[in-house]
Amino acid sequence: MGEQDQADTDRGTDLLSLRIARIGLDPARLTPAQRDILGEIRRRCPTCDEPERCAAGLAATSAGRGLEDWDEHCPNAARLRILAALTMFPGDEP
Repeated sequence: MGEQDQADTDRGTDLLSLRIARIGLDPARLTPAQRDILGEIRRRCPTCDEPERCAAGLAATSAGRGLEDWDEHCPNAARLRILAALTMFPGDEP
């Protein structure tokens, strides 16, 4: 992997970590199958075609605006939102 490829991977990983925190997804509360889905997202996110839009959305002062922009362009938005919702409600721990 070249230096630019590694930088892109690192940036994608950082953006995903920030997005996970922003939406309140707690990976520790996911079941093993749900963690597999998150793993797929982690592998896919660094190859995103629009990391600038993601970064801009995360930097937006209005969280609602950033989330709206994110939903429009992120191929992982629905899956991440579902995973976040699954970790927000009390219940059986995985």
